[in-house]
Amino acid sequence: AICLGQAIQLVNILRDASPDVDLGRIYLPQELLHAHNVDQAEILARQSSSGYETVVQIVAERAHELLQQAEVGKDCLPGFGPILVQVIVELYRGYLVELERRGYNNLQSPSSRNKCSEQEARVKISTMQKLKALLTAVQKVYFL
Repeated sequence: AICLGQAIQLVNILRDASPDVDLGRIYLPQELLHAHNVDQAEILARQSSSGYETVVQIVAERAHELLQQAEVGKDCLPGFGPILVQVIVELYRGYLVELERRGYNNLQSPSSRNKCSEQEARVKISTMQKLKALLTAVQKVYFL
């Protein structure tokens, strides 16, 4: 449960980076930003540098690890616990896959790569991707 909660928190930080920038907030680990020479002013100006994208990738990889740990631990849960955990794991993996597809740039719209509003840059998955996550979870929990 702890791993799942931490993974959700990390993914939400990555998903919501653009709306957070609109509010003047940056939740990425400061030590990683400093280690990769990322200036907060650049982030607030929505300038996605290679250093910034490396930081996002590192956080995404940690989220992947935590999701994997949560997936392994789900079988200890009673009742509907395993399927609920698996659905969440699959949904949040979907967000990470989308972020990876965007080259770890969560500050700019994937279509324009220009400055944009929070709704255009926020990392999202489609209804079909959500349905696929649900079906994948059912398959993994009940048929594999």
